[in-house]
Amino acid sequence: MEEKFGLLKLGSVINLKTNGKGQNCISRLSLLLGRRITLKEINEFIESDRFSLEYIDKDGNETKKDSCTGFRFKLPWQDVRGNDVYGHFKKNGSIFMGVIWSGKSGKRNVNLRKHGHVDQTSWDKLKKLCGNEISESSIGDYITSDIEYYNGAGYTKFPDGTVVTSETGKFVKFNTSLNVGGEVLVGWFTKVRGRFEGISWGTEADFKSAQELREQFFVGRMVFDSIEKCNIFLEELKGKIIPEPWEYKRKKDDTFKNPILKSYLQFELDRLFYEQDVLNYPDRIITNESNSKVWFNTNLINIYGKELFLVGTLLEISNKIYIGDLEISPSTMKMRQLGFKSSKKPLPPVFFKDINEIFFHWDWEIDLDMIKSEHIIGERKERFPGKYHKMTTDSLGRILDSAIELARSIAQRNYKFIVPMYYPTANRIQLLMPIYLETSYFGKPDFALVLTPHANEKLYTPETILGLDEVYQDARLIAKPEESWLNPEML
Repeated sequence: MEEKFGLLKLGSVINLKTNGKGQNCISRLSLLLGRRITLKEINEFIESDRFSLEYIDKDGNETKKDSCTGFRFKLPWQDVRGNDVYGHFKKNGSIFMGVIWSGKSGKRNVNLRKHGHVDQTSWDKLKKLCGNEISESSIGDYITSDIEYYNGAGYTKFPDGTVVTSETGKFVKFNTSLNVGGEVLVGWFTKVRGRFEGISWGTEADFKSAQELREQFFVGRMVFDSIEKCNIFLEELKGKIIPEPWEYKRKKDDTFKNPILKSYLQFELDRLFYEQDVLNYPDRIITNESNSKVWFNTNLINIYGKELFLVGTLLEISNKIYIGDLEISPSTMKMRQLGFKSSKKPLPPVFFKDINEIFFHWDWEIDLDMIKSEHIIGERKERFPGKYHKMTTDSLGRILDSAIELARSIAQRNYKFIVPMYYPTANRIQLLMPIYLETSYFGKPDFALVLTPHANEKLYTPETILGLDEVYQDARLIAKPEESWLNPEML
């Protein structure tokens, strides 16, 4: 029987044979080291007096052979980042099986989805960057570091020594053995609106740029250097459009000027991206020839009666487009200089296709069933005026039913009384019914009842009750409400 030599004498090498993608344990080690390595070199090292084994337990601590769960050996070469590389074999019954190349611990956290939302397009971008066909299932073969959380400044610890966690971190980063143009490729997730999204790929310099960008101020897909710069932009924009109230009379926000305009732009742009990316509507978000600038329609009219457009710099974060350095309606000459050669202009969003979607049908049923009553009255009683808080649910239910019938009666005679709104989270049209519990309908209603229409069944589902200031911004996305009960100068 032929005596085994080198790597094969250590145990069963199950990944020495090349797989369907032309990979084996030798090619994967080559990727880690950043140079071509051969089985001969590995075998010569194992047969040399420099080679030694360490038997280890399940926690990676050295132990005796008869109580071990595996072994490791340190290679004489380092990976592309200067880290030590070990070969690991695991014990399976009486047989040692391997080989896995990694750090000393032998543990590589490659379940990337536990760290954040993985966008499928990230794998296409990775292939474009490095030319390798790498998938979510094989990325673990190329990760060369622990996966760690980073703060906005790019550190794994805060100045006081506290370790950055998923709650306090703004990035999740890991290093790979891949390279682009001779530089090591890293991957990272970015926290966007409270959750980590990714994966973004690039060099350390690219990661640093991403950190600097993340520290800027975000309004949905729009990016500003600071809140102050955002306020300056909103004030300038307000001066160029047909005058209307963009602030509440009674509800003041010390942080933002023109909060209604800010909200309008944020969700109007979100709708444009939704129509482009999900509904595949054309000409919503137009980019220039170099894919560095973005042009979109605000669906607002300037003081000269023309459509108002915004153009800005295309920024990519976690495989999503964001827009910075916003300019208001540059001239045709400037747009051509920016690389927009086509005369085609971006279109405004389409919130509805049938005018009947935004009108209240007074003859439809309003299905305020037991479940909806419990949500609106039982769970949301604090949204009623204070005098109703101690009232029994059946009494409050009868008062609400009467208020709904009053609103239906008025809407039968005034088609603008019940106002349509766009619900951004669900990308759908809902209606706002003003509820006057006992007050005169000539004044301010107590709140608005949100209705979801179901055209096929000819009924409305009451969803919840909201304060008027909470719903005006969503209503303004479709059109400026004409009814006096929903007027920011009264709110």
